[in-house]
Order: sequence, then structure tokens, then C-alpha cells
Amino acid sequence: VQGNQMLRNLVIRSQPVSDGAVVALCALLDDESSVLESLDLQGCEISGDGCKGLCKSLNANTTVTSLNVSWNPLGRKGGLALASMLERNVTIQRLTLANTSLDTQAVVALYSVLREQTTLREVDLCKAVLFSRQEDSTKHAVAMLGQNASIEYLDIGTSQLADLGASLLAKTLRTNTTLRCLHLRSNQIGIVGGEALASMLMQGSALVELNLSGNRLSDDGAHAMGTALANNTTLRLLDLSMNSINDEGLASIAAGMGENSTLTTLKLWGNHFCSGSDAVNAFDGLLRTRFDALGVEVDFTTYTVDGTTMIARV
Repeated sequence: VQGNQMLRNLVIRSQPVSDGAVVALCALLDDESSVLESLDLQGCEISGDGCKGLCKSLNANTTVTSLNVSWNPLGRKGGLALASMLERNVTIQRLTLANTSLDTQAVVALYSVLREQTTLREVDLCKAVLFSRQEDSTKHAVAMLGQNASIEYLDIGTSQLADLGASLLAKTLRTNTTLRCLHLRSNQIGIVGGEALASMLMQGSALVELNLSGNRLSDDGAHAMGTALANNTTLRLLDLSMNSINDEGLASIAAGMGENSTLTTLKLWGNHFCSGSDAVNAFDGLLRTRFDALGVEVDFTTYTVDGTTMIARV
């Protein structure tokens, strides 16, 4: 593909990339006639050394705007090479590093660089760290969001984030005016963290998408989210699926949605809906009226059997 002046997107997925292939890719990135804009190497068994070679070529590259090296065993060496590259590269806008076996040192280096980065718009660090003590890197993520003015999408799912981290994030997001989408799925956020995030949504933030799937908000956290939904006017998507929420908490969310006119996607499946309960009846009414009129999409539907309202996944 070297010398091809029409190739803009290169996708090589789930194929082992040898050292020789990495050299060839580097030559492509070094080619001044290249117009390559997107490089996707997901699941190619690229090591830290291979990543270091790619980063050396990306240092001066001015065409690539999207880089996906997720599901590769990059380790500390690869993570540090990426951090060093991001200090020099001024064109990459989308970086995907999910499941890359980084260590805490590498993640901290990345967050430190991102504080001053001005070109990146989307960053995916979902399950990027192989082993980590609880919330090791949280304060660095918070410090980054407190200074960065360009990132609009951040995924830090499966990152051992708990109540303290969620509370610190919520405090920072009250003043961050650029982040639009925040994914915190499959962490350890409980009632306290959920209440902090709900308070942030009530007081105002730039977020239009918040994914809290697979956490532990329970009824109290859901009640806080319901109150937030009744007052928030910016959020468009909220994912609270699989959060151990029972009827009381689900009813609070339904009540909040009865006052909300801006949310367009709500996900709640995987919580404890009970047939014929107040929550199920409330959502049944919303589905037939308000949700239908406003075009709200949900991941469940209701139906009636012998006078009892039932619920099912869609």
C-alpha cells in the first residue's frame, strides 16, 4: 500500500502483525505522499516494541487522525511510547486503547500528557490497565479533565472506579465545558458515587451521554438520578442497566422521566423489574404517552397478561 495516494482508511484486525509488517507500516506512515487518515490495528498482537516503532513514525505524521491499537499487549513500553508520541503529534483526534495491558505508570503518563493536549477529541481507555489497585489512576484522570479543553468523549469503563473516584469526577465535571460523552460502565460506583453524579447533572454540566451500566447504584442512587432527570436539560442518553435497582428506585426514575423532555435514550434492563409493580405500571404509561410523543428509546417494552402489566427486553 505504500505509495498509494488514495488509501485513507487501513483496517487490519485480529491478524498477527510481525515485526516486518510493523516496519512496513512505519514506512507507510513516513511516506510524505501518504494520505492515510485512519489506522485500525485492533487485536493484532502488537507488542510494546512494535508500538514504539509505530509511535516513532507517528511523531511527525500529519495525516492520521484516528488510531486504534486496542486489544494488543502494549504494556508499559507501548503506553509510554504513546504518551511520548502525543506530546509531539498534532493531528490525532481519536485514540482507542481498550484492553492494552498497560500498567499504572503508563496510564498516569498518558493522563499527564492529555492535560495539555489540544487536538484529541475521543479517548478510549476502557480496561486499559492489566492490574491496578482500586482507583490508582483516578486522581490523574480527574486532574486531566480539570485542565483539558478538547476531549469530548472519554471511556474509562472497567477501571476499578468506585465512589471516591466518581465523586471527584462529578466535582470536576461541573466546570468542564467540553466533555460530552462519559462512559463509566462496569466499575464499582455505589450509592455515594451515584448521588454525586446525579448532583452534578442537576447543577449543570456539558454531558449529553452518561453510561453507568454495570455499577451498584441501587435504589438510593436511582432515586437521586430520578431527581436529576426531572431537572436536567442537556443529557440525551443515560444507561443505568444492571445496577441492582429495585421497584422503588425504578419508580423514581419513571417519575423523573415524567418531567424530562430532552433525554432520548434510556437503558434500564438488568435491574429488578417486578410484574405489576408501581414502576412497571409507570413505565407502561410513559411508553404509551410521553415516550411515544417525544421519541424516547428504551431497552424494554411492556405488555399486559390477564390484567397484569409485564415487562420484556427489546
